[in-house]
Amino acid sequence: MVDVNFAIAFISGLSIGITPCILLMLSVFGTSLILTEEKRKFIAISLGLLSGMILAYILISIVFLYFFQLLENFFISSYIFAGILIIIGIWEIIECKKEHSTIYRTPEKVKTILKDFIEQNSGFYAFLVGIIFVLIKIPCFGTVYLSLLYNLQNNPLLYVFIFVYLLGMIIPIIFLLVLIRLGLESNKINDVRLKYRPYLRILSGIILIFLAIYLLVDQIILT
Repeated sequence: MVDVNFAIAFISGLSIGITPCILLMLSVFGTSLILTEEKRKFIAISLGLLSGMILAYILISIVFLYFFQLLENFFISSYIFAGILIIIGIWEIIECKKEHSTIYRTPEKVKTILKDFIEQNSGFYAFLVGIIFVLIKIPCFGTVYLSLLYNLQNNPLLYVFIFVYLLGMIIPIIFLLVLIRLGLESNKINDVRLKYRPYLRILSGIILIFLAIYLLVDQIILT
């Protein structure tokens, strides 16, 4: 069971690393990074982005694990949470072909701030982009992570699962950053995002529904 769970955590993170939201962010970042000729600066910006995203995930973990602990005495909360996850998963699948998803839309003001930070072309601002992006785009890919946290909150290997998930998430991001360094045009990333967006949303929805059902089955077994 542990091996299966680790596989689920890794695959979930891997699928999040190629979501349309992240691909769009990397395509915008790529426009700035392509102009960065200095290798050291490129690495600093890339590490800034990744460390900002990881820190945001850590902050989310602390807040929601505390929140889940408060709810653990309410048996019905597991069913409510699982129900919400299933609804969001179905919603993702239904909206898979929509250009502007209702639950994924980013406020224009936030887009402007992120774009301004990206154009600063520095490791510090990339770090801020990573934090803001993850916190703002929780509806896009955070629900999968929250469902894992909820399922595994009492597991003694929780932090290992979190590490495995984050590892799966950053692998495709690092891969794309390396390709950008090697000359991949940012518009190519966006083309891939647009082409496979429906399938990526369906995959995310299926994973979310699966994790919700897993939560329900686990809760029924415990009772």
